[in-house]
Amino acid sequence: MSSGVETSPVSVRGEFLPDEAYFASSAEPFGPLSIALSIGPMVMSLDGLSSRQAQALRGRYRPFVVQGVAAPAVRVSLSRAGVDHFLEFRGGGEGETYRLESRATGARLTLWSYEFAGWVEATGHRAALALVSAEGPLFERGLENFLRVLTASFILERGGFLLHASGVVRRGRAYVFFGPSGSGKTTVTDLSPEDIVLSDDLTLVVLNGGRYEAAGIPFGLAHHRVPETSASFPLASLNRLVQSPEVRREPLSGARAVAEVAGSLPFVMQETAQAALAVDVVARALESVPAYRLHFRKSDAFWGVVEES
Repeated sequence: MSSGVETSPVSVRGEFLPDEAYFASSAEPFGPLSIALSIGPMVMSLDGLSSRQAQALRGRYRPFVVQGVAAPAVRVSLSRAGVDHFLEFRGGGEGETYRLESRATGARLTLWSYEFAGWVEATGHRAALALVSAEGPLFERGLENFLRVLTASFILERGGFLLHASGVVRRGRAYVFFGPSGSGKTTVTDLSPEDIVLSDDLTLVVLNGGRYEAAGIPFGLAHHRVPETSASFPLASLNRLVQSPEVRREPLSGARAVAEVAGSLPFVMQETAQAALAVDVVARALESVPAYRLHFRKSDAFWGVVEES
């Protein structure tokens, strides 16, 4: 272990499991700087950055960076992990599905993976993140994966949810297309070259002044493109993608609609308390936002169906 963080390590098969003593130890920030990001109705402050990190993140997340925020919705304290890794790659010569471990203790949700460990307290408007590297792919992947989970957790408290979905704005209205990997989310965005793409992987559904809107997030696109706007747009419909030789849609309603949408919520359905809140938030949204099963093929003909009143 390198200097900077004192811990009481717990190791399993070469892995480092961050316990409460680890997070209670004094952590060494990367530097004294902060940047604030506006994501839907939330502003999060990333604290403890070096000048190099702050400059890089301002450029990477440019449309989402805001200035002069006195009271962000959450402050994330970044620090050096003091270890080479938390989880250990076990894939051998084959690929391994990205592993993310978690535990809930009271109001705190602790998360860790290969390159980061952190905790989130939605009620306390704070979070902490320890990263094994100060720059490069390990820093970027660890930061973005943690911020995805943080966003999914905090938006529930504001009546919205993060959906495993692509989002496309057409004529001022947002259409959200959701489903598991391989269902066609990225294909939909590729078939909409003249429209505003909010995301091809993770789309934020937010409650704004009594109506539901869709917004992009700066981390989460499958091809690592940052949306060109941080704005949110009136949500026209939620569409569960089904690849098919024909193009048609069928309404989703009641418990079936709730189950379909909730089944595409990342991160939050693994924790009992969050899962119950998430299902309730989705059910309320579906009272005013129409949902469909959209059968489509690799053609932009689906827009003729989706835009029907």
